Amino acid sequence: MDKNIFGFTEITSPNLYDFFPKSLQNVLLKKMVLNSAKNKAYWLLDSLKGGLIKRNYKEIKLGVEKPNSELAITNQKNHLERLLAHTTASTPFYKAFRNNTNLSDFPVIRKTDIQDNFEAFRSETYRNAKNFEVSTSGSTGVPFFLYQDFGKRRRNRADVIYFSEEAGYIIGNRLYELEVWRSHNKKNNFKSRLQNIVQFDISRLTDKRIEEFLGLLKSSNQDKKSLLGFASAYELIAQFMEKNDISLKNVGIVSAIANSEYLNPFTKTTLSKRLNTSVLSRYSSEEIGIIAQQTLKSPNDFVLNHSSYKIELLDFESDNPVKPGEFGRIVVTDLFNYAMPMIRYDTGDIAKMSLNPEGAMTFEQIEGRKMDLIYDSSGNIISSFVVYTKFYKYYQLLKQYQFIQQGEKEYEIKLNIQGDKFEYEKQLIEDVKSDFGADANVYITYVDEIPPLSSGKRRKVVNNYNKD
Repeated sequence: MDKNIFGFTEITSPNLYDFFPKSLQNVLLKKMVLNSAKNKAYWLLDSLKGGLIKRNYKEIKLGVEKPNSELAITNQKNHLERLLAHTTASTPFYKAFRNNTNLSDFPVIRKTDIQDNFEAFRSETYRNAKNFEVSTSGSTGVPFFLYQDFGKRRRNRADVIYFSEEAGYIIGNRLYELEVWRSHNKKNNFKSRLQNIVQFDISRLTDKRIEEFLGLLKSSNQDKKSLLGFASAYELIAQFMEKNDISLKNVGIVSAIANSEYLNPFTKTTLSKRLNTSVLSRYSSEEIGIIAQQTLKSPNDFVLNHSSYKIELLDFESDNPVKPGEFGRIVVTDLFNYAMPMIRYDTGDIAKMSLNPEGAMTFEQIEGRKMDLIYDSSGNIISSFVVYTKFYKYYQLLKQYQFIQQGEKEYEIKLNIQGDKFEYEKQLIEDVKSDFGADANVYITYVDEIPPLSSGKRRKVVNNYNKD
């Protein structure tokens, strides 16, 4: 069984390396110097292997760009029917639903359902096949893994190629990956050079490390560079560049994708201006793949991956779909993982539904985990966007911040400040109360560090009250 840590480490740039025998690697590395050559080589090799990635890519492009077309609807319908037939015939958990033909007849499942009944979710047909183990970091709860088959892996790679192109990145271009790099996920030097990837570790993103990163961008002679990294890393870089009035406008940065965390408006706007590029947000699930992403054509709303998934946005209290303008739970059916089918999987995240001009569902906002929803002192949901806006005016005075709901009306603000004193306590507390209620108990705690989770992610908004 091949073990692979899936995320946006292993499949960010399609794996040219695996196509070549080791005896040819050094020769090919010298010859494949030009970015365009790497791009052409990838598609040539895919063609020699049957063009499977290209066929998936074309279907994804159709399904995402023309989701209401007759062919796109037929493709999704056929994929769903095949998946349900396979799943109910070969997967123990779903055999009880063999007579169900409508997706709405299937239960909504959660991560804990799979963890508690792991073997029951494995397809008997694929149990002895060569599958791939994919894992989450556990940063949003208990660590979690599942299996994917070869078909799902190909689909994921095609998804990455398509959505990366929609953000401005082309296979072969220089890619800077801002990640927490460890032995389990780091590529070897040959593979990184072959894929034209720079792996930049963000475990401790100090001012010195940010200067080092900006120096890499400036010193590179590559004419087209792209970034992919945690939104919290982007925020620290944006703060540093703003504070020091640094702009990199002629260094060839053509795209920047933020993943894994919420990309707040300050970071998106500031980094876009300072890097002279569009900073776009990707919504993905490590156990599934790319579900939605902002694109150059849709820089604010999230375009949904209608081609690879059946995506639902369901009410908090029932399994009924929400209406445009309403928040709901993101529930996904993976149309391509036959080794361990996931039907109506509740990702734990929430979003606000909208419709594009063609009437297809998009996400206007993605708020992150439902368990970290916060509430005002009267019990009403408050968007995390409201919290972020409270800190924009103080960014130059702060190293880090975190907003925590500790009780029904109790809110703690953790601040890691730049100097010795923060002189705006009263203004910040009153500003928070203006949205959370005059009877809210808001207090500030000063800390020397707000450590990241083991995954490298930094939670800016936390609910320890856990209102049901």
